[in-house]
Amino acid sequence: MISNIKIFSYSPVSQSAKGLAEELGIKRIKHEGSRFVAKERHTVINWGASTIPAVLTGGTVIQSPEEVGKCSNKLAFFQLNEGSGVIPDFTDSREAAIEWCRRGKTVVCRQKLTGHSGEGIVIAETEDELVDAPLYVLYVKKKEEYRVHVFNGKVIDIQRKARRLDCEDVDWRVRNYKNGFIYAREGVVPPESVKEVALLAMSNTDLTFGAVDVIHNDHDNRSVVLEVNTAPGLTGTTLYNYVAAFKEIL
Repeated sequence: MISNIKIFSYSPVSQSAKGLAEELGIKRIKHEGSRFVAKERHTVINWGASTIPAVLTGGTVIQSPEEVGKCSNKLAFFQLNEGSGVIPDFTDSREAAIEWCRRGKTVVCRQKLTGHSGEGIVIAETEDELVDAPLYVLYVKKKEEYRVHVFNGKVIDIQRKARRLDCEDVDWRVRNYKNGFIYAREGVVPPESVKEVALLAMSNTDLTFGAVDVIHNDHDNRSVVLEVNTAPGLTGTTLYNYVAAFKEIL
C-alpha cells in the first residue's frame, strides 16, 4: 500500500474510484470520519469532485476541483470551448431556441447543467415542445457516438456506444443505458477527427484526465464534442489503461 498517495471521489460509493485505488495500491479518503490531513509530500487524486475538504489541499492535487466544477457544468464547459469549432451551437436564451425551432431545427433542452446519463434532457422539435432550461443545444445528427479517454494530452482509450441486444425500445438521439446502449470496444476504429476534437476540447481546460463524449456525422464528416466526464466508469481494459497512465506520473 502506497502511503503518500490517496484518492478522493465525488461519491463515497464510486466503483471506479474503488477499482482504481485497488489496482494502484492506494487508499480512498473517507467523506466522513477521515483524520487524513495532506502534507507537502502527499498527492491526492481528485476523482470527479468539484469541491474537496481544505485539509486535502496541503500537497499536490491531481485534477483541480475548480476545473472539475467548470467542466461538469454543461454550460460552463461549452463556454470554455466556444469558438473552437468542436462543440455544437448552444445558447442560454429561450428566444434563440424558439427561433431554431421555427427554422425547423431540433433543440436539446438541458434542464440540469450537471446531470448525467441523459438526466434533465428534453428534445424539442417544435416551439410547443420547448421547455424552460438554462442551456439549449442545437441537435446534431450522428451515426456513431464515442467516449474518448484523454490523459495528459494523450488518448489512452476509446469506446463506442453500441445498441443493447436486450432492449427493444431504443432512442438513437440520446444514447445511454436506459435508452438501449452500452459501451463497446471490439472493432472500434473511429475517424481521426473524433480523437482530434477530443484532444482539442481537453486542451481548452486545465484537466489532467477526462472522458470526452464525441459524436460523428458521416454525411458532413464532422465530429462534435458533447461533454467531458471527470469520473468516468472504469472496468476491464479501460481501468487498466488509467492505472498505467497514473503510474507514469505518480
